[in-house]
Amino acid sequence: MEGYPFVVPVEVRFRDLDALGHVNNVVTLTYMESARIAWWIHVTGRDLREMSMILARTEIDYRSPATYGERLLVGVRCASMRRSSFVLEFRVEEQGTGRVVAEARKVLVHYDYAAGRSMPIPDDLRARVRAQDPSVQEG
Repeated sequence: MEGYPFVVPVEVRFRDLDALGHVNNVVTLTYMESARIAWWIHVTGRDLREMSMILARTEIDYRSPATYGERLLVGVRCASMRRSSFVLEFRVEEQGTGRVVAEARKVLVHYDYAAGRSMPIPDDLRARVRAQDPSVQEG
């Protein structure tokens, strides 16, 4: 998946479908959330107990329906980092054909759960994100 340095495969399960026989819109977001967590673990080397991000915003464009048994790829990349936030971009496409199922942008805030507030992204985390996504914009 060109332009997305981190990719997670997903197979559409029967339980993912709605009454019309295609993947429910909320399930598509779940695919992206699973990819986001996998991306975080890959980039940081930390487990979920050390999660220091909180979702602040999601924008999603549904491009085409996915159906039972299809094999999808979910690509993740970091588009930008600010003082305490990341913008991650996602692309869901059918494996093999490249047909786009959905595209999204999510704003994630580096967050101190104990204090209940945002915190600056530390330099070591910035470096790890840049190593994974060299084209990330800062500012």
